[in-house]
This record gives sequence, C-alpha cells and structure tokens, in this order.
Amino acid sequence: MNRWVLILLIVTLNIVTTMSASTVPDKTCRDHPNLVGKCFTVHGRLAVYNGAPALRIWRIGTKRMLGVSEQRFAVPGYRNVPEEISSQVDQDKAIVAEFLVCPFTKPKQKEMQMVCIEKANNLVVKPRSN
Repeated sequence: MNRWVLILLIVTLNIVTTMSASTVPDKTCRDHPNLVGKCFTVHGRLAVYNGAPALRIWRIGTKRMLGVSEQRFAVPGYRNVPEEISSQVDQDKAIVAEFLVCPFTKPKQKEMQMVCIEKANNLVVKPRSN
C-alpha cells in the first residue's frame, strides 16, 4: 500500500512541476540581465540575413544595422524577440515597424550594435525584395 502512495505522490509532483514550468511566461527583453543601457525606439526594417546574427534591424534612413541577438545573449527564462514578431519574419518577409529595442552592447562606429526586441508598434509585414 505504501508503495502505491509513493508512486502516486511522485506522479502528482511531476505533473505539478511540469504544469508550473510551462505556465510561467518568459521574461521580456527589458528585464534581461545582460543589458548595458536604456531601451530606445528605432524606426526600421527587421529581416533575416546570412551570417550571425541572422535577425537584423536596418535603421531606415541610415546605413546602420542592429543585430538582434538570439544566441550570444541567450539566457534561459528570457525572450530576446517576442513570439508575435519572430513568427512573422522569415527569408521571404520583412517587418517594418517602430521597434523598442534594448542594448546588449554599446554603439561603436563600424560595429553592429547587439540588441533584443521588447516590442514593436505599427507592424507592416512586407515581401522581401532582394
């Protein structure tokens, strides 16, 4: 009898642990522990590029690119790109929007600044032109 109670207890604990882990949402970019400055807004085009990082934001009207880090600054429990944004961009589509980004690196001349995306407003998904 005690053996069955122990098995039932283990199964119940496993279910509760799995449910609580899956219902806790990831923290957003703004809460990331590796940020080096304040978040800022960028009017730009998010697209997938060859190389690392693959996701980049071109600051419209400039020659500057922001790299959206999904690997180098990956920390369990934090999202560097909101799901509603990453699910809409691919090799054939780009997103033009007002992006609220948070910096992982300081801006330096001739270097791509690394950021994460907190949110985007006024999203427009467009076919990617080469």
